[in-house]
Amino acid sequence: MKPRWFSFCLPMLLICGLAAAAQSQTSAPDRKKVIEEARHAYYSLRGAGLDEFRATIKPNWEMLLKDQIKTDPAGAQAGLKALNGLHFSMLLDGNDKVSLTHHADAAPVNEQQRKGFDDIYSGMDQAISGFFTTWSLFMLNTPFPATASEYQLDDLGTQYRLSYKEGSSDVMTTMGKNLIITEIKVNSPEFISSVRPQFVHMAKGFVLTGFDADYNPKSGPGVVKLGIKIDHKPVNGLQLPFSLIMDSVLDGTPTHLEFAFSEHEVKSH
Repeated sequence: MKPRWFSFCLPMLLICGLAAAAQSQTSAPDRKKVIEEARHAYYSLRGAGLDEFRATIKPNWEMLLKDQIKTDPAGAQAGLKALNGLHFSMLLDGNDKVSLTHHADAAPVNEQQRKGFDDIYSGMDQAISGFFTTWSLFMLNTPFPATASEYQLDDLGTQYRLSYKEGSSDVMTTMGKNLIITEIKVNSPEFISSVRPQFVHMAKGFVLTGFDADYNPKSGPGVVKLGIKIDHKPVNGLQLPFSLIMDSVLDGTPTHLEFAFSEHEVKSH
């Protein structure tokens, strides 16, 4: 004969177990639904019909030489004349590739100036290409995996944590219940990075206004900290960059850069 406490506890255990199961089912997010909603919550230039766009890019040389302008006005003006003779343009093509081209009004006057121009061309290419790599994630396509792909979505109460593989890298995205991404972490065999984006809500979804980022290689130099501010404006109904402010620190060395985008040419469908 079973003791009386067993007859009492068994129904209670069953009730508690059913309640826990019901709670688990209630709290577990419908991951496909959440990711589908998140994919549609963000502005996408490809989704809006962009095929490719071109633009000219002008660095703010006066800002870069502001200290020299104060201490050596004549030398600074000579430098500005040479720098303003450098012209840059970019193309974002249909394969999401960004290429930068450049030309000068006049050939370098000596070997020192030629090397200086080459350093500027290389620095511009790295800065613009690096910026568009992150910008494309949020503005061109979608920062979320396909709904039918492999991923894990955890409900943290006030936030979601999305984890998945991208090639050999582990990606973890944190976003609020309003679907606004607060951080994306990438752990790859070569580096660990963190991007913390900022957005403005517009009629067609969240549009990127800037981001802070850290990039830490797992060996050697190349530690980078970034602070980016972006101003987008409509061109043929598409939100495209018009100004970019970039504060970076590379292995402890800070740099402040400002760029203006103009003369946009758009192909869309």
